[in-house]
Amino acid sequence: MSFSIDAAINYMYKLQKAGVTYSMDGSRVGTDGTADCSGAVYAALRAGGMPSAGWVLNTESMHNWLLANGWQRAADNSDWNAQRGDVFIWGKIGDSAGAGGHTGIFVDHDNIIHCNYGNNGVTINNHDAYWSADGGPYFYAYRYSGAASNTTQGDEDDMDLSKLHGLVPVTAYGLAWITNPAGAVLYDNSRKATSRKLAYGTAWVVNSLDKGWLVVGGLINPADAVIKINKGAASGDWSNQVVQVIASDTYNQAKPQPNQAGIKLLPKGSRWAVVDVNSGGKYVNIGGYVDAKKVNIEV
Repeated sequence: MSFSIDAAINYMYKLQKAGVTYSMDGSRVGTDGTADCSGAVYAALRAGGMPSAGWVLNTESMHNWLLANGWQRAADNSDWNAQRGDVFIWGKIGDSAGAGGHTGIFVDHDNIIHCNYGNNGVTINNHDAYWSADGGPYFYAYRYSGAASNTTQGDEDDMDLSKLHGLVPVTAYGLAWITNPAGAVLYDNSRKATSRKLAYGTAWVVNSLDKGWLVVGGLINPADAVIKINKGAASGDWSNQVVQVIASDTYNQAKPQPNQAGIKLLPKGSRWAVVDVNSGGKYVNIGGYVDAKKVNIEV
């Protein structure tokens, strides 16, 4: 059996682009314009090359089907290094039937594509944020261990989010890619829709959050985008963060103060590991201090 992770994920994109809505009472796989979480994942994995189970699986029956067809359990309510193509299933075995469980597919280390009741359709969301909002249910993760084919199938504009990277100001919350095929409506501060839309596939610096909405100059609904978070600005944890020099006159300094003498010229485009950022967000410590306006964080 040859299985393509990309073909499975691209099928989920197609359900999203078709505007499939959430229902547990219809076809469950999108053929009538509706799907549920397990039906969508089952259909997507079938599109990727998995064999038929003979019926549309649910979150309870999906476990054994995966294990019997080349998948290994990567997590059992335990930490794991998620990667593109991993299938998650929430709800302890024996208690996850019907609305008691949920499932979807990872599109990169942080984000999932899934058919869900909350957004009435197929959306891309940060897994940990969505899992926490759902009460942190018991979870499993599965990874295909057979001879997987990663040859991309489907539309050329299907986004591989694992390959999306960008730069944002040190104090920005992160970077958002528009994943709603219809574009993201831009709202004003009173949540009134403007006539402007942000196009599918474009990237926007997220300056901050406003009651869960993304501030990108105006406001957009987080269901219309996927975010790569600047974890330093979001949580204060700067470990493993990297900055890239964006100005040609960037020097490191001994102290995080104005008018300090420059010690060493840092070439434009060079990359440096972040030790810390001072409380005002004006200087980045990379072993010496640099003006935060002259570097950007990689996300």
